[in-house]
Amino acid sequence: MTLLLLVTLVLLSCTGLGILRLSFGGGWSTGQPSGQLFAFTLRGASVFDPRTAEPLGSLFWIGRAIALGLVLLLPWCTTLPGTVLAALAATGITVLHVRSGGAASPVPLEFDLLDIGVLTAIWALVSWVRVFRDRQRVSRLLGGQYVPPELAAAFSRHPETMGLSGEAREVSVLFCDVVGYSAVSEALAPQQVAEWLNGFFECVSRVVVRHRGTIDKLMGDSVMVVWGAPARSRTHAFDALRASLDIVRELETLNAAYLERGMPRLAAGIGLSTGPVNVGPLGSEYRVDYTVVGDSVNVAQRLEKLTRRYGVPVIVSDSTAQALPDVLFRELDTAVVKGRETPVTLYAPVGPRDEVDERTLAMLELHRSAMEAGRRGDWGVAGEGFERLRDEWGPTPLYELYLHGIAQVSGSEPARTDP
Repeated sequence: MTLLLLVTLVLLSCTGLGILRLSFGGGWSTGQPSGQLFAFTLRGASVFDPRTAEPLGSLFWIGRAIALGLVLLLPWCTTLPGTVLAALAATGITVLHVRSGGAASPVPLEFDLLDIGVLTAIWALVSWVRVFRDRQRVSRLLGGQYVPPELAAAFSRHPETMGLSGEAREVSVLFCDVVGYSAVSEALAPQQVAEWLNGFFECVSRVVVRHRGTIDKLMGDSVMVVWGAPARSRTHAFDALRASLDIVRELETLNAAYLERGMPRLAAGIGLSTGPVNVGPLGSEYRVDYTVVGDSVNVAQRLEKLTRRYGVPVIVSDSTAQALPDVLFRELDTAVVKGRETPVTLYAPVGPRDEVDERTLAMLELHRSAMEAGRRGDWGVAGEGFERLRDEWGPTPLYELYLHGIAQVSGSEPARTDP
């Protein structure tokens, strides 16, 4: 755009020195002390003689400098700043002509203002074409996603912030999946299954939008959500964790409504991971989606599946836990996630550090001590700790899993609670 505006300015300046000198007396005016560089007649050729040309004057060069500054600055401006800049340039040139007190100038005020108007019009036209093109591309790429309205508006104003070309970026990825969907779909009529599942999607989507996440895709009975893309975020891990906990709470409200209507209870597992991914368009000439791919996506999906094994609704990766030092987590296990060589330490969120009560802090400390005893091979201390945690804190399936593991490696069966 800068080159286009610069060429336009040069052409307008030459036009001001040439065409506007035309008089209706039958030819070009000659010999006028107005700084002209050209002498023309209708019957003769042009003559260029810079040695005998009159000086153009400071007013002319100041006007050109203002126009050149406009050419260099406009391409970097959005609509409002660019309009203000053009208005200031026109005002400045007008003030200079007025203060000159009618001094002779090779280009009159009207043509100087015309220069500013033409440059501004070209800038506005090219900017509008670019914005329209980028909005069309954003709309095409995000056609299969739901983006919060305020983020969509930001993309429309500044499409370049979306990273359309693809880039490496740290994000938080959440997978939320219905537990026991196959059994429910078999027991209900297809229309009832759709109604039951739509309630789940509505609940999850409402929470995600409230916490400024982007619903990347719906896959059967599963939802993939991203924080940190397309919109950048410094709080993506915290926002994703808060959304996870809110989903669990609001599903309880949904289940109360399902109970009144005689519909099955809905349970969901949530996996959350934070880390670098590639963000941008992905697909083929037939279909292109704006999405994220990378190890963190794979980890989040695997963690969601592990919620069944450990009996907790939310599992986060060690990278997410490390990104949230003000949140307390309960360590669950260290597992090798399928398709990944490096083990992942699994955590279940407890809550913000400043909101956790004394009893929960005591239970969390007991949990840490029992886990450490298990790592040392002190099965007696570990078993006692897990039994107490099973009876006083829970969830029961989690600690039954630990106690069963101790029984296998130690050759003794720990005491079980009565059903």
